[in-house]
Amino acid sequence: MSCITPEYHVSQCIRGYKLLANVPWDFVDNIIIPINVSESVHWILVVFRIIHRCLYVYDSMMGGVVHLKNVLDHVRSLSTMIPMFLVATNFYGKRSDIDWHRKVVYIDKSPSEPLEYVILKNTPQKGPQSIDCGMFVCAFVEYVSHGMFDISNRLFGAINH
Repeated sequence: MSCITPEYHVSQCIRGYKLLANVPWDFVDNIIIPINVSESVHWILVVFRIIHRCLYVYDSMMGGVVHLKNVLDHVRSLSTMIPMFLVATNFYGKRSDIDWHRKVVYIDKSPSEPLEYVILKNTPQKGPQSIDCGMFVCAFVEYVSHGMFDISNRLFGAINH
């Protein structure tokens, strides 16, 4: 972790610099990360829910072994990389709401251990020939920003969005 310096761009984002909103990660509960899965020419949304110590993956194009492998490669990279940056920026020292001895998801975990991740299965899906993945990601962000993490087809109408 000696290669992660405070000057590194991701470290600066975690501390609240280099962002348009200038809000450090230690002041929020969820981190919204849109990801371009370039191998699939596709966008997905990953939400890091800090208290859960978990990455939640919203993908509007489920299915296909190759696509799933590409998505998992990106998510695994994040699940490994984020904890290293959190340690390097003393993130956990600034969060009094995270009790490493009482919160189940933190017990027996090292701060640099990779995060858990969940590929959500009930997310609304785009049509087979559709190229609307960006619209889906934007809509998912809107729901998540309002605290609605369980996005189902009954809440979501692609035509409305």
